[in-house]
Parts: sequence; C-alpha cells; structure tokens
Amino acid sequence: MFKVFVTISALALAVFCAPPGWPTAEEAKAEMQASGISSQAANGILKIATDFASQKPAEGVEIDREAARSAFNQFIGQVDAYIKTQSPEDQTAYQAFVDKKKADFEARIAERKAGSQ
Repeated sequence: MFKVFVTISALALAVFCAPPGWPTAEEAKAEMQASGISSQAANGILKIATDFASQKPAEGVEIDREAARSAFNQFIGQVDAYIKTQSPEDQTAYQAFVDKKKADFEARIAERKAGSQ
C-alpha cells in the first residue's frame, strides 16, 4: 500500500499541481510508457487522476486533511482496481514503476535527512 501511495502521490502532484520543474501530464504518461505501461493503461491512470483533481479545494482555501486523506484513499482504490483490469504485462510494468518511484522517494528522504544533520 505504501508503494502505491508514493507512486500515486508523485503522479498526482506532478500532473495536477505542476509547479515549475514538475512533469506535465504528457511527461508523466511518457514516463509510465517508458516503464513499459501501455498507452491505454497510462491514459486510464491519468483519467482517474483528472477526476480526483477536480475535487481539490480552490486556491487559498485551507485543506481539510481528513477529507484529503479520504479522497486519496479512494483514488488509490480506484487505481488499484483499474490496474487489475489491465493486461498482466501492464500490471507487471506498473508494479516495476511503483517500485522505482518508491526507491526514488526513499533516496530523496535519505538525502534530506543527511543534509539536515
């Protein structure tokens, strides 16, 4: 579950917050495809992310952490259910993508910890 959380968090932030330097939806799709995820499966994941992005609060509105956590858990559940409907190849590629994102995330956390000491 943590692996999916990390991946979907990175993907959702990358696609919908899009601060400078973060990948666009097209770049996120290209990254998923480079990991072996089919265009169809990547489009499905991005569609789910788009649906949930429409629920984000307006800029300047304080975020309700419980509501955000609930929405995020629903999002993960939908992505998990969607991936299970895809080909075994897409499921395997998605798992590899998740594993890579988890490793990248853990490396960044380790760097931050080392830099703050």
